[in-house]
Order: sequence, then structure tokens, then C-alpha cells
Amino acid sequence: MGGTAFLAPESVLPKMVETLGGRAWIIAMMPVLLPAAFASMGIFIAPVVERLPRFKPWVLTFGLLQRLPYLITGLILLFAERIEGVLLPIVVLTPVVSGLIGGMTVVAWMEMVTRMVPEKVRAAGWAVRYIIQAVIGGLAGAVIHHVLTHYPNHEAYGWLHLAAFSLLFISWASQLFMHEDEHVRHRHPVQPRSHYLAYLRSLPGLLGAQPHLIKLVLARFTGMGYLMVVSFLTIHALNVTGRPEADEGRFVTCQAVGVVLGSLLAGWVGYRCGGKILLQASRIVCVGLCIWVAVTGSFNGFMLSYFVLGFGLFLDRVGDLTLAAELCPLERRSTLQAILGFCNVFALLLATFISGQIYAWTHSFELVAAVAATFALISMAILHRLPEPRMAAVQKNS
Repeated sequence: MGGTAFLAPESVLPKMVETLGGRAWIIAMMPVLLPAAFASMGIFIAPVVERLPRFKPWVLTFGLLQRLPYLITGLILLFAERIEGVLLPIVVLTPVVSGLIGGMTVVAWMEMVTRMVPEKVRAAGWAVRYIIQAVIGGLAGAVIHHVLTHYPNHEAYGWLHLAAFSLLFISWASQLFMHEDEHVRHRHPVQPRSHYLAYLRSLPGLLGAQPHLIKLVLARFTGMGYLMVVSFLTIHALNVTGRPEADEGRFVTCQAVGVVLGSLLAGWVGYRCGGKILLQASRIVCVGLCIWVAVTGSFNGFMLSYFVLGFGLFLDRVGDLTLAAELCPLERRSTLQAILGFCNVFALLLATFISGQIYAWTHSFELVAAVAATFALISMAILHRLPEPRMAAVQKNS
């Protein structure tokens, strides 16, 4: 995840796409293209994953393939000439292709990791992961500032893609040392074989039998306020302050500091209380962020905004991963996680498309922020009706 900081989907990629001539709706979707592509494949591959005796070989094979698009795009941007007309689709499609291949991996990876990490320390585990990402992100901010200052745009974008690939490859290599013990493998009976179309037809009923997961889907969709506002935050900040594009690196560093503190708090609170309270807190932070970015006009004010963004966004991510894993029944967790991811694809794309259309029609960043804050408030109301699985388990045992 640290490798993606060199392309910073929340700050660098939107400005990169604007520089290459992308339209508002494309700019709006850049922060979500990678996670949306990742989530879109899981639902189709889940029945295969549920039958795997071991997860690691699958994870390593598709994990390597998903990293290659960044290497290819980086080399094209550095060495290809007279292809300005296709640079935009190449840059936009890179996270899409990587995400679609990664979607073949992520269900198996999530199941393997969920089994490796004991329930009580999952939130802390996610937090440590995000802290490592943030430390790398802090260094990436300085690299981004240097590269964008000293190299032409296309060449700079090429070096950033290659930097991302380098870290992603180290990530893949680190998984070679993971040991998949017997307890990490299937601990529940493998689901009986059935026709693939029958499996697909069964998915709506499987989700419908879990009313709490339906509420989580709605809470996720209305909780997209961060991504709705951040798509245009860098562009707005640079336009208002008149700062050069290289100062995106400052924003990445500030966001990384927020990620560290947000992840530390999320790990500590999640360890004791679970994921729901983290999601509720993240929505409160989102409302405050939307108000602040709508009124601030100074560069320091926008740097603070990115700090708050990193803090709140990773409260959300740690809480979401923790709550989703604990709401899903163990016997069908892989499939239910894939269904949740597939539903999240539409949430990600629809929410950012709405913000993109609002910005294209009105050219008002403040209106985008107001809509994002409204979404966050609705999400808080939905979360209030969701149970905390750990509290329910305590009450059941008592």
C-alpha cells in the first residue's frame, strides 16, 4: 500500500489527469478506480477461493500480475514519444487493469489474513499496516515534490509509476516468507458444488438473509463523503493558493501524518470496542473536514485539511474492515465479503460520479463539500442502527 502513495489517488492522480486533459467525471473517479476494480472481481472468484486448500500460491501468482501494469505504464511514460493522445487513457486504465487482476487475489488474501490474525487484534493489525503505509507516504511526499519540480510532466509521471512499482514488488516479495499453517486453511466444510449460474442466483438471497450487512452497504455508500470531496480538493487548493503542482507532495506528507495518528487511534479503540465506533467517529470528522475545506483559503489551511483527511479516512478504513469481517458469518465469510465488495463498487463509482457531475455543472467546490457532508450525516444515522458484534457476543455469553 505504501507504493500507491507515490501516485496518491486522493491528491496526485486527480491533478495528473487534469493536466492530461481529463474531464471532471474522470477526475472525480480517480481516487476510487483502484478499489472499485479490486472489488468488482471478488464476487465472481469467491466460489473458487472457498474451495482452495491453500491460499498462498493463488495470492502470489495473481499478486505479481497485478503489479506489472505500473511497471509498463512507467516505462511508456519515460521512453515513448509522440503518444500524447493516448497518455490519458494509459494513466486512467493502469489502476483499472491492476485492480481487476488484483480482484482475483483480494478475496483469498483477505481470508488468509483474517485467519492468521486473532479476532481481538484485527483492528490493531490493520492499523499497523496503515501506519507502515503512512511512513512510506511521508517519504513519498518529498519524492513527489522533487520529481515534479525537476522533471517535465510526462517524465515525472513515469518516474512516479516506477517508484510505485518498486514498492509494490517489495510488497509481493515479502509474502514469499509467509507460512500457511494448517490452522490458516479451511476450518469449515467446503460448500457443495453447484452450477455457477445457480451460485450467482443465490447471492441476492444470501445477502438478503443478513439485514445488518444490507445496512452496512447503505452506510458505506453514504459514507463516501471523503472521496467525493477529495477528488477536487488538490485542484481547488492549488487554484485558490496559486501554488505550483509540485506542492502536491506537501499534501501527501500531511496526509501521511494524519494516517499515522488516525491508525494509532483506530488500532487502540478498535482493539477495545470494535469497528462501529470508528466508523461513527470518521463520519463526524468528515463533516468537519467538509466545512473547513469550503471556507479556508490559505495553503497552511489546506495542509491541515489533508492531515484531517488522512486521520478521518483511516479511522473509516480500519473500522470498516473490522466491522465487516465480524458481521459476516464464518461459514460464508469469503462469499459475503465478496458480495459486500461488489456492492461497494457501485457505491464508489456512483458517489464520485455524483460529485463529478455537480462540479462539472456548477464549478462550485463548496457545493460538492456540502453534498459530501450531507452524505456523512445520513451514514451516521444508518450506523446508529447497526449492532456492534462484540457487544452482542458479550451479551449472549452473559
